[in-house]
Amino acid sequence: MNQGAGYKTKQRQAILDYLMENKEKHVTAASISEHLALDGTRVGTTTIYRHLDKLLEQGLVRKYTVDGTTSACFQFTDKDEQCREHFHLKCEKCGKLIHLNCSRVKALCDHIFDEHGFEMDFFRTVFYGVCGDCRNHQTEETEG
Repeated sequence: MNQGAGYKTKQRQAILDYLMENKEKHVTAASISEHLALDGTRVGTTTIYRHLDKLLEQGLVRKYTVDGTTSACFQFTDKDEQCREHFHLKCEKCGKLIHLNCSRVKALCDHIFDEHGFEMDFFRTVFYGVCGDCRNHQTEETEG
């Protein structure tokens, strides 16, 4: 095996490790690059995207594009996990991604489909706000 292949494997593993450590968040290629640079592993953005594409093909990563103007976000996932059957909540403070399995939201989706003929895309629908941990932290800061 040549040194170039080993280096690429090291880069891929560093990217995968970062994604796994942050699997409750959506991360961007820029945030991956910044983390790796701080860790002393310099990886170009093109290389990061190439590795992310391979991880997408393998089903280890999901790609989210919220709109046409912001960078794509990525999230590590177990292959068995089914994110097509629930929505997500994303904290705008800490970036945490929460899987929303809620019968009331499912009932709303059923209503929208039955009454309006519109089928929601679970995979691409994300609700934004502030998670309980961040709200509690804010309350502690204002009280203290």
